[in-house]
Amino acid sequence: MLQKKNGFVHVLVILVIVIAIVFLTVSIFVGNKTKSQKDDKRSLLNKITDTYPQCPANLEGILTFPMIDPKYISTITPLGNINPPGHTSPVDHNYFSSNYSDKIPVYSPSDNWINSITVIMAKHDGEEEYKPLWYTLNHQICDGLVLTFANYTELIEPLMDIISKQKDDCKFGIIKDGHDFTEGQCYHRLDYKVKAGELIGWTQVESEKGNALPFEIWAANYNKPPKAGVNWDYYKDDRYAHIMCTFDLYTKNIKDEYSKKFGSWSIPKYKDSVTGKEILGSDGTFIPRTIEPLCGEVNQDIVGTIQGMWFGGKPHKDQSVEFEGKGLAFLHNNIDPKIGEISVGGDLMGGKARQIFFDPKSDGRVDIDPGQVKANGQVYCYNFSHDYEKPSKIIVQLVDDHNLKAEYKISECGLNESFGSPYKYER
Repeated sequence: MLQKKNGFVHVLVILVIVIAIVFLTVSIFVGNKTKSQKDDKRSLLNKITDTYPQCPANLEGILTFPMIDPKYISTITPLGNINPPGHTSPVDHNYFSSNYSDKIPVYSPSDNWINSITVIMAKHDGEEEYKPLWYTLNHQICDGLVLTFANYTELIEPLMDIISKQKDDCKFGIIKDGHDFTEGQCYHRLDYKVKAGELIGWTQVESEKGNALPFEIWAANYNKPPKAGVNWDYYKDDRYAHIMCTFDLYTKNIKDEYSKKFGSWSIPKYKDSVTGKEILGSDGTFIPRTIEPLCGEVNQDIVGTIQGMWFGGKPHKDQSVEFEGKGLAFLHNNIDPKIGEISVGGDLMGGKARQIFFDPKSDGRVDIDPGQVKANGQVYCYNFSHDYEKPSKIIVQLVDDHNLKAEYKISECGLNESFGSPYKYER
């Protein structure tokens, strides 16, 4: 009897052990899976880790120190400028311009962590080796809020020491529209804590003309959901969906100093092809942006209208459709939003990228404000001739919320426009 009891106990112990092993195995698997899923998600957020503090609900004032002294800044380009084909869609970062010829110090705007440094290198025609051009730094302000500062020409010694000791993770042979060199990029991961007001490095204007653009900055808030009604699959860079104005993060007194700089010194000068009215133009005077938001806007899509960004191809992972010349956008100018713009990536006009300005009208079918063009069966027309070519036009029809037809023709807008061989776009 005792022997049977002992046998039962042995079986019970073994059974408990087996159950414990199975439970532990499942827990580890689920835990690893959850961690993996979390890591995968966070890899989209510039590799944020759990070591960063939670962001406050109100982000105003989280930046407390000027990254660049406003005295060095001539202008800050508002968000949303275009320069097709590389920037057919509104640009998601601000540019600083300066005519200061010496090195410009750049400081940490808050207590934060520098979590990556990318060394941008260039190789010009006839050169055998890539040479460092500038440095791009990611500042992790809190969990989900990332600032990216580009075009440091020099970094402080501790940062240079860190990246000099790391194994390079590099990519070469990068060709970008508008660049007269082949680019190389070397990425360095780090976790370097900095204090508000701490010197990080320098940038320098390298232009005899002055008012060059030595510095760029992005701010991405991954805690805020992306704008609804936009198919973000068309944008390779996940950051674009989370962009916000960097200067909205500052305390009011510092933000106000920067806000005085929003505008431009150089705007193309031309006259409306129909009315003869001068639309834009600058003779060396500063033109401020006076319409809110002063910092500009990135995504201008309005569902049910043609306003915003359109794509002439399906989204894919290798590269943004925009950078293949297949983009088309109907927008408002980032310096003076009362001015309409058409951004042509290239395909629509036989490979020729164009930035077209127009004076938006509120009625009729010619040069209508893009936010008023709806899917009503009508064909709308936009005149342009300010590029010193023959009078030209782009005709467009919104088919539905996600599909649009457009065609380029050499002639002025008529009363009854019709398509010959239109391009099809979607979003």
